[in-house]
Amino acid sequence: MPDRATGEVDITAMETSLVGKLQFIVRKDLKVKYPRAETPTHYISMGFDDDLSEAARLAVREMIAFLVNEKHMSRDDAYMLTSVAGDVDITELVDGNKGVHVMMPKAIFK
Repeated sequence: MPDRATGEVDITAMETSLVGKLQFIVRKDLKVKYPRAETPTHYISMGFDDDLSEAARLAVREMIAFLVNEKHMSRDDAYMLTSVAGDVDITELVDGNKGVHVMMPKAIFK
């Protein structure tokens, strides 16, 4: 699977099968507003809203919150890191739904 996800932009999406191993962990101790994901190479935050700009703001804020809570960074440092190292991509633009995700490379924490 590629590192980068691509967004669906119209109703006719290309569906494909996927073979892989997925692990879902329910964290009852974690209070998040939007889903988060993790790949072998990236931490991923997400934001969804009717307005694409607001979805982007939410995804960025979620990444900052992740860095503050999980990587013990100050809010200012987390904001600066997200600004220079976060990859902001559109997740979805179909049927009025708009989604954005921020991918943070794990390699910068080693």
